[in-house]
Amino acid sequence: MGGRAGVVLLSSLLLCSMLAGCFGDDDSDQKELIDLVVHYDATNGTIQQSFIGGSQISFTGVTFSFDFARTTSDYGLKTFTLDPGDGRSIISIDASESASIDVEYQIHGMYAVILAATDINDNTANMTVVLRVEHSIEWSEANSADPDTMEINTTPGNEDSNPKQVVVASVVENPSILTAPGSPVTVTWDLTDPESNSKGSNTEQIPDGQSGTWDFDLNFPDKGVHDLAVTIDQGTDRVNINHIIDILYEQEESEPNPYQQENESEEENSESE
Repeated sequence: MGGRAGVVLLSSLLLCSMLAGCFGDDDSDQKELIDLVVHYDATNGTIQQSFIGGSQISFTGVTFSFDFARTTSDYGLKTFTLDPGDGRSIISIDASESASIDVEYQIHGMYAVILAATDINDNTANMTVVLRVEHSIEWSEANSADPDTMEINTTPGNEDSNPKQVVVASVVENPSILTAPGSPVTVTWDLTDPESNSKGSNTEQIPDGQSGTWDFDLNFPDKGVHDLAVTIDQGTDRVNINHIIDILYEQEESEPNPYQQENESEEENSESE
């Protein structure tokens, strides 16, 4: 009886050991079902916007491209997805039809983009890439006796991010008039925050035929609409105005991961040796 019990016990132990081995293999396989490889050439860019006489004449957003072509799976791949990180819906494409996703941003900010691949068994692998989107605005106004106020919106597209700086580079020109003698003008620049508090100002007298400049950096601006105003304090001449405004962020974006041909990689390795 004892011999039979021993055989039964040994068989049970062997069976448990085999099952444990199977379970262990399943866990290790699970981790490597999808090898998520995504290539992207850039992780930062600048929105370009231009105004003439207070009217917008051009606007160019920033587009980033992500290439999933070298992602592999133990099973067939079903979808590739991208979460823009700004509240918009997830972008999803059929992996059998395409392997590239483009996403455009029209509002500055720092964005944590989630890239993912899903196979036919609904296994998923994902990764996060941080993007930096800045904004440059050019504002021009000619022959003005009462310059318009320029609005600068520092609210990012992702509420968790904050601009590092608003950089103002402004030129006011007092052009000469050929048919009449000119006179100097005195102008004041003033940058105010969303609560109408002055954050910086400058006053300068500009002789006839010359120009005055104001360069100013506003660090860690409040979110909201700031106003940049130019006032003619003294003089009757009309002026030309050109503002260039840059809304900047900390350079904390992910490193680019461009695709490199194998022969290019081999050449680089041989050169480094």
